[in-house]
Amino acid sequence: MPRVEFLDLGRVVEAPVGATLLEVCDDHGLPMETACGGFAACNSCRVRVLSGVLSEVEDVEDPFLDDPGQRLGCQARVVGDVVVRLEPGG
Repeated sequence: MPRVEFLDLGRVVEAPVGATLLEVCDDHGLPMETACGGFAACNSCRVRVLSGVLSEVEDVEDPFLDDPGQRLGCQARVVGDVVVRLEPGG
């Protein structure tokens, strides 16, 4: 199983391929905000990808991302090992 490191939380967890980062956080009791409930209608679950592999950016994410290094945790799916930092919008 791929490993997901949440750098700012000091946690490394295993995650099944295809799980969203939001699902990974929920499964491991990690704090990821979701003002919209995970429907890609806000940017409270935004993360910065520091290294590794996630699914391709979904069109629905574009309005909520400030640069290519960001993803929405509710849309980004685990493909391989990845290191991220929570970076919620404001």
